[in-house]
Amino acid sequence: MFHSWAGRLAAVGVLLAALFVLMVAFGGVGPAPSLGNYPGGDELAQDYDKHVGDDVQVTGTVVGTDPVEIALEYDYAADGERHSGLITVTVRNVDAAVTDGESLQVYGTLGPDGTITAENSVSVPATNYTAMYLVSALAGLWTLWRLVRGWRLDWRTGALVRREEPRRPARALLDRVQEVLA
Repeated sequence: MFHSWAGRLAAVGVLLAALFVLMVAFGGVGPAPSLGNYPGGDELAQDYDKHVGDDVQVTGTVVGTDPVEIALEYDYAADGERHSGLITVTVRNVDAAVTDGESLQVYGTLGPDGTITAENSVSVPATNYTAMYLVSALAGLWTLWRLVRGWRLDWRTGALVRREEPRRPARALLDRVQEVLA
């Protein structure tokens, strides 16, 4: 089955369909604390009072430090309308010093007055996200370079084939253009 273009295209189609089904099935699952899926910003914005006294897990941007306040983004659809914006909650019992602009993830109990009593919290400095994107971009470019240098696509079978002798990416691209033009 995987030795022809049709078989490979069918396999890719089946995998994409399975991915779509899983994305729809599990993307729409509501909060289920017994499964580790706690209410978050969307659920709090929809019906705050329903979750008072429940365990929640939220991630927001620190907007105040004394007391610690975080802004939670929400985006949900209800009654045929899209709702989005920010809500601010006060977090008690934060065990580490935080500064404005940091991302703070909090697990705790939701109080009736816009508060969360934290059982656990983790702060992430804003510069960590920049470093994460930079490292990911470099890793992606390095992987692409290795792929172009050491492998080629056999157009008759639609398979990746290891090159006998690794090429420089610019040379490999030039050779491929020449193959297509010929």
